[in-house]
Amino acid sequence: MTYARFLGIFLVIPTAFLAFTLRRAWSRRLTMSCAIVCALAFAYTSPWDNHAARTKLWTFDPRFAPPSHFIFSLPWEEYAFYFAQGILMCLLVAALARRLPPATGERRL
Repeated sequence: MTYARFLGIFLVIPTAFLAFTLRRAWSRRLTMSCAIVCALAFAYTSPWDNHAARTKLWTFDPRFAPPSHFIFSLPWEEYAFYFAQGILMCLLVAALARRLPPATGERRL
């Protein structure tokens, strides 16, 4: 299974389902929260992952992540993973938060 296919099955499909489920509750606040989480995940994880790949702490099998897919030391799918995982977690938190009663004086996501 290629890295892109893995992302499609285990991240894109659940993310699309949650986004569809939350379509009526979508807000600017949720969009900004997701953007911030994704930016932080990218800024925190990218340097570490690139360093780990350069020092051969881990490698990527060229059958599943061909050299043409690489940006710096990582395949593009790794960068996509940062964003897809961040969005999935934001949507999951938003979906779970909707099931809780709001605290006094606070708004729901």
